[in-house]
Amino acid sequence: MTSQTLPIYQIDAFTDVLFAGNPAAVVPLSDWLPDDVLQKIAMENNLSETAFFVPSAGGDANFHIRWFTPTVEVPLCGHATLASAFVIFNRLGFEGDLIKLQSKSGILTARREGDAIVLNFPKQPIKTDVVSKEVLNALGGAEPIETFGVVSRDTDIVLVYRDASIVRNMRPDMSALAKLADRGVIVTAPGDKTGLDMVSRYFLPALGINEDPVTGYMHCVVGPYWAENLGKADVVGYQASARGGVVVCKIDGDRVHLKGEAFQYLKGEIVVPA
Repeated sequence: MTSQTLPIYQIDAFTDVLFAGNPAAVVPLSDWLPDDVLQKIAMENNLSETAFFVPSAGGDANFHIRWFTPTVEVPLCGHATLASAFVIFNRLGFEGDLIKLQSKSGILTARREGDAIVLNFPKQPIKTDVVSKEVLNALGGAEPIETFGVVSRDTDIVLVYRDASIVRNMRPDMSALAKLADRGVIVTAPGDKTGLDMVSRYFLPALGINEDPVTGYMHCVVGPYWAENLGKADVVGYQASARGGVVVCKIDGDRVHLKGEAFQYLKGEIVVPA
């Protein structure tokens, strides 16, 4: 069997220090590999997401980007996009301060702003929904003040709590949650520290990720929700995972601008079928 060597980066996203935020693998490609090979690379990396991108042949985008968890391809991922933009800006010699990315969620942009990168993502529409008692029990039993679902990913469940301590201290039964939620469960509450408007966490055991450390996509849900409830256009979210991370959100109509920094942890090579 013939093989080829490809570069790979691991980037900590949505953090201003190493060993925090959300680690993502980034694999630049010249041409797409077969989907089953992309999935196997993501499974081998065993991170919440691996991003792959190729140069665009033309049109409105500079690159075409895709994201894979260890088990499935997903239509949108914030931290792996931030990580990819970091690699394109800082390691691949990209000229300019704005990257346009074609994706399953349309055209996304990444803009360099000092040491930070600002992503332009679609706001995720929501709908009122009822959450089963079994899901509440799997999350620890605390009663939320509101529940809803995400329309674009209609198996995502969102629960709003009154107190951030409930979110911070939550210890879900991941085995039970994996059987009860087809995709992800977002929990969120008002911020409990100066400068924080919201505290959130994101559980996805059904997708092989018990808890995502810091999630750009999730802030396209909770960012607009808290902005509307607080009467603000700009909100700051803290994702209270073990690694933790801050995401600055600016709501602009049906778009959400997500601002964060990133650090490179490693650069290496992988060997895959040619």
